[in-house]
Amino acid sequence: MRKLTAVSLAATLSLVSTLAQASARDDAQSLLGAAISEAKAKGLDGASKDISAGGAWVKGSTYVFVADFKANILAHAVNPKMIGKNLWEVKDATGKLFVQEQVKVVQDSGKGSVQMRWMNPSTKQIADAEALLARVPGTDAYVGAVYFK
Repeated sequence: MRKLTAVSLAATLSLVSTLAQASARDDAQSLLGAAISEAKAKGLDGASKDISAGGAWVKGSTYVFVADFKANILAHAVNPKMIGKNLWEVKDATGKLFVQEQVKVVQDSGKGSVQMRWMNPSTKQIADAEALLARVPGTDAYVGAVYFK
């Protein structure tokens, strides 16, 4: 009986984790689409200003940022200190040059995603994350929506 209960509990926890991850990814996809729409409506500068104010551009630990193809941060919904910084040489916790990878993905395909190990703004702990990415049409910049797994 204990073995059955333990197996049942493990299965339930796995399902809850999978659903939470799917929900976070859905939130990131929704925020990414909204940010691209904002950039189309208000231009890159107007959207960057709005995104940097946070608010609607943050959902739990999921957040939006804007960067150009030289890896300069133009907007950041959870960390305004990042704005104006160049992240070209920044590595994640595994040593991966993830920003360079983001730029390449967006330049090559116009959209995509990059896996990384980065600090979760809610927990302040390094965790697995994914940045969903899309080029801002007509610019050499892109929007990213980061969620944690």
